[in-house]
Amino acid sequence: MKISLSRFILYFLCSISVSHPLSADSEHASDYIVFKTIEDEDTSSDCTQRGGLRIYVENIHPKKVIDISLDRYFSDVRQAGRSMFALQSGHMQALGCNVVMESQQHWELVNATFIEKEDAIKRYGEVY
Repeated sequence: MKISLSRFILYFLCSISVSHPLSADSEHASDYIVFKTIEDEDTSSDCTQRGGLRIYVENIHPKKVIDISLDRYFSDVRQAGRSMFALQSGHMQALGCNVVMESQQHWELVNATFIEKEDAIKRYGEVY
């Protein structure tokens, strides 16, 4: 039994659209999370005194709250625990200094999802 190429392509395209429906809202929350390293304005801060810069995480989505989970690394070793909180649209949250005890420190995004502000408040008690 021969199947024409056009029927095969039609069948294939239909099976893809059923198993992987295309969504108008196909954006990923992680695309809107950015890390910034900024010099402290206060020259007497502990971070500035160590010769480091302050690390921030920012939600750059124009409207949505994002629930994030972060892992912290000190001297390239993942540290115990996980930072979890919600960030409002356009908000930046300080995480810490990039230099601690003369070693490098950084954070990595583990997960990011859109969340309603009311749900974030129920989960965390506040939204940054």
